[in-house]
Amino acid sequence: MNSPMIRISFSARASSPIAAPDSLPTADSRSNAASTIDSRRSRESRNWSFALLSWLETASLPVVELDSPAMVRRVLDSLCVRLDGKPAAASTVQRKRATFYNVLGYAVELELIASNPVDRVQWTAPEVAQSIDRRVVANPTQVATLLEAVKSLGKRADKVTAFFGCLYYAGMRPSEAADLWREDCDLAGRCADCGADFDDLAAVKPSRSCEHEKIEYLWGRLVLAGTSSRAGSHWTDDGGPHERRGLKHRGRAETRMVPIPPRLVELLCAHVENHGVGPDGRFFRGLHGGPLSESVYDRWWKLAREKALTESQAASPLVRRPYDLRHAAASLWLNAGVPPTEVARRLGHGVAVLLRVYANCIDGGDDTMNDKIGDALA
Repeated sequence: MNSPMIRISFSARASSPIAAPDSLPTADSRSNAASTIDSRRSRESRNWSFALLSWLETASLPVVELDSPAMVRRVLDSLCVRLDGKPAAASTVQRKRATFYNVLGYAVELELIASNPVDRVQWTAPEVAQSIDRRVVANPTQVATLLEAVKSLGKRADKVTAFFGCLYYAGMRPSEAADLWREDCDLAGRCADCGADFDDLAAVKPSRSCEHEKIEYLWGRLVLAGTSSRAGSHWTDDGGPHERRGLKHRGRAETRMVPIPPRLVELLCAHVENHGVGPDGRFFRGLHGGPLSESVYDRWWKLAREKALTESQAASPLVRRPYDLRHAAASLWLNAGVPPTEVARRLGHGVAVLLRVYANCIDGGDDTMNDKIGDALA
């Protein structure tokens, strides 16, 4: 179906030179000018919205036409193609197909059509990979090298070193690490000189009897309460690009307690000492003090991979995305013998999902199974 296109243009700015004013504008004149600009912007916005809605009305099909299986198949086939004509990712097709199905389900609820026509079409979406590609999983030595590479890129890059540490050592999602608050961290340690134990190393100050210069980092704890996800300024209540939400697969008020190893305690303490936290207590911030943006930490991660990995490793899928650090954490824990129930709890997964997603990353038993097969072949 060819859709009509509408071109929207705004008035161009004047190209003629502007004469210098005889006097500076007064407060009243500035206020009037600002009011005029706001009025013009509001009018242009209304005109643009009207044009957009007119185009949508012209280009959209009546709901009743979607009651045809042939038309539904045409729509489903179109979900498999990107705007540039290339095949869409299987996960994208699955997500759009679910949205389309729910829209038609709402039409049934409004009694615009009798039943969901998608159920009458023999159409199968592309298969979505259920398990993690084992090639993306890094070992502890590789992760440590990458974190050192991030730190070596300079002070601005070092502000996200502990952020990446949270993804690996605590198995956090990037949106969870971006919403980490100072009050949610128990950073435990012990002074090697005087033997004093501390529940919060970041708040330790020298005493009269000991300077507490030699610190032994112990296991700490994070209490995760929410996420900071990028939704776009058009879809948030406050107009900001990020929206604070509850934990994934959890109720809004639920929390998740995650023990963290001494190495992550050390990274978080170093972050507080070198970079501080935001005025609101948020650990990781963007360049201008706002929420940490994906584009910021993605850029530093790409540079760190180029610096820390060999040419062949950098060209491979190995920890290509920061999210792969979470996959590496899950793989490490499972192969270390941690029960799947505990791994799932720390990651915020269900056990069934955990075993399905990380089935390719679990080692052990290969030699025994190979011997049995070899004995059967002999």
